[in-house]
Amino acid sequence: MATPIQPTIPPNDYQLAGAGGEFLSELRGQFGESPLLRMFDDAAIEILADYMQVYRVPAGKTLLREGEKSDFALLILSGAVNVMKSHADGGQHQIATVLPGRLIGEMSLIDGEPRFASCVAATNALVAVLARRSVLALLDEHPKLGSLLLMRLTALVSNRLRQTSAKLVDLMASAQADKAAAH
Repeated sequence: MATPIQPTIPPNDYQLAGAGGEFLSELRGQFGESPLLRMFDDAAIEILADYMQVYRVPAGKTLLREGEKSDFALLILSGAVNVMKSHADGGQHQIATVLPGRLIGEMSLIDGEPRFASCVAATNALVAVLARRSVLALLDEHPKLGSLLLMRLTALVSNRLRQTSAKLVDLMASAQADKAAAH
């Protein structure tokens, strides 16, 4: 069994609910809901749970702050989380709502770079935290499972990049059509 690893999270915004192993039924359920994580069997989820901590976050609290450097991802176990992006006008605009079974913050987990957007609990939420050092320990102690997890995280990032690229192409085509119609 792995030694629990404390992620680097803002202590005032999270309340420790327990070790991942105490939330196996929730983790199994949410891994099953995620298209990219459902391939993990019960034995793998039990091992992964040993590398996670579960936290309660009250509605309105910020889970991830845009521009903040950190090294963890969150699997939403219950509740809803709004993804907010700053705009040039100084305001924040909601760009998505994330529901249980989805992962947020995976880019910073992988590359350690500042957060792309802020994530705010829209409702009371329960989140499982997976920190970079936990992934490194998993790779050391369970190399096959750790490699599979990294491949799934990479696939998730790749899938999101493809979706974003498709939206960008649609926006560019729409802008070009609007420009042509104006002439």
